[in-house]
Amino acid sequence: MSNRFKIACLLLLFCNLVAKTRAQQEIRSAKKIESLLCKTNLEVVDACIKLVIRDTVSDRDFGGFSAVIVTSDGTILTAAHSVEPNHRYRVEFPNGQKGVAVALGKIALSDEKQQFDLAMLKMEGKGPWPFVTMADSRNLVVGEGCLAISYPGSFFQTKPNLRFGRITKLDAGDGFLQSTCKMEPGDSGGGLFDLQGKLIGIRDKVQLSENENFDIPVNQFRRYWSALQKTINYRRLPIADTLTPVPANKRFTVAPPAHFSQLRLKFPDQVITVHSTKGNAQQQILATAINLDQKGRPSVLWLSKSSMLGEQPWMMYNGVKMQLNVISRDPENDLVLLSPADGVNNFKGIKTGKVKYKPIITNNLGKFLYSQVDPEGCKLGIVSTGEIQLPLLFSRAQLGALVFEEAGKIMVKDIALNYPADQVLKIGDQIISINGKEVPNEKVYQQEMNRLLMGDHLTLGVIRNHKTSTVDLDFKERTTRDITLNYKGKRSLRSDGFQKVFVQDAAIRSDECGGAVFDGDGNFMGINIARHSRTATIILPLDVIKKSIAKMLDSTKS
Repeated sequence: MSNRFKIACLLLLFCNLVAKTRAQQEIRSAKKIESLLCKTNLEVVDACIKLVIRDTVSDRDFGGFSAVIVTSDGTILTAAHSVEPNHRYRVEFPNGQKGVAVALGKIALSDEKQQFDLAMLKMEGKGPWPFVTMADSRNLVVGEGCLAISYPGSFFQTKPNLRFGRITKLDAGDGFLQSTCKMEPGDSGGGLFDLQGKLIGIRDKVQLSENENFDIPVNQFRRYWSALQKTINYRRLPIADTLTPVPANKRFTVAPPAHFSQLRLKFPDQVITVHSTKGNAQQQILATAINLDQKGRPSVLWLSKSSMLGEQPWMMYNGVKMQLNVISRDPENDLVLLSPADGVNNFKGIKTGKVKYKPIITNNLGKFLYSQVDPEGCKLGIVSTGEIQLPLLFSRAQLGALVFEEAGKIMVKDIALNYPADQVLKIGDQIISINGKEVPNEKVYQQEMNRLLMGDHLTLGVIRNHKTSTVDLDFKERTTRDITLNYKGKRSLRSDGFQKVFVQDAAIRSDECGGAVFDGDGNFMGINIARHSRTATIILPLDVIKKSIAKMLDSTKS
């Protein structure tokens, strides 16, 4: 009898191990993961909303954050640090629809073992509303693939961004999930989904590393569901509900990014590092070989990021230093065309003329992208957005001086601390010229200042104490202690002001821009033109690149 019992126990253990192995099947196929990401996005995105804080006194918006609808009658989950009970928020859906939600309960507490950052809202008006299904976060496993959908604050877009990653810790020490799905301000309250389309967490906070992103497990909301439905800002932890088990889906773990990077096709001699001098500093940027396939011109030219390319550019090829000539620049798209100074041109290059441009559509979201960062390596990302316009905002130079026109004179009335003006100007200075151009009135002053971007040099003509002089400064990124801005890649000085781009979530450093981007089939998709934020690198698509090259070549004819 005892032997039969032991055999039965061993058989049960064996069956459990087999079941667990099947439930944690690792996906090593890029196509399979792409399919799951696309399917998940299509199933859940309509319920992924933006909540906007409205100042009714000044009649303006002054902030926004992300959230997820989880019931057909409009129950919304988000992070507590973004809301206050009884406050009303404008709801913006990805399809352009708008509504209003009122905040219910909020639990923003911590104890020795756990932090709580929970908030619930409710849609006003009659449903049914689009909603997602909550998972049981106790079923999650380390290495599981996940998809984040939220509205980063650095974009001001009406549709959310996607990011792909893996769960790295089920409990980071304070009850939070940790994953490699990148996050930045504005994402708080957004949804983290498994590859079955079930909500597993709510976006909450980050650490310095781009791979340290923390989400509230959805079970915290399920555990305090009854308490959160009451309009209370809890000062102590309320009584918890009994958690009802949710049947476990198959858990899809995914191979690490290095596995998929090795699957890329090889494109020899298409990406190089270009060195140059800007001011007194040496800097480098990547460039992509473009085969023009035209008679009467060099067969291959190099395309790179103009604002990161200074004087006397050169590259190393086969161990030899090769000087490069600047053929033309396109400030609108921040591109520059280069050619070898000695005429040597043994590179293959991408034949852009023979590549057909295909616009990014909804079904492309979640597809893998491979960014060449040197001749041997690449970084993996996914298509995070469709094609968008990115107005000039972060890249505009900010002097930090408040000026007024008085009797035809431009006078400095106030200076902001820690801005460039703080280093070179004084209150009471008269500004008489900008980069050699006279500024007789405030209109001309504003016109000239609006031309300046981050990274530009500025020479101001100034009258101080009846003496005329000039002051010089360079617009550089200001230092900050904000960990969401201190990521390893650093935002490009020129990170916006583009008419058409799309976004990927690969952590491309600012000095790795200028390199080619391919999809999993080896199709040339565009060029990484800027690191825009902690979560996003922006790509100039193929059609923009073609038009830019044609414009730059035409300018050389004239």
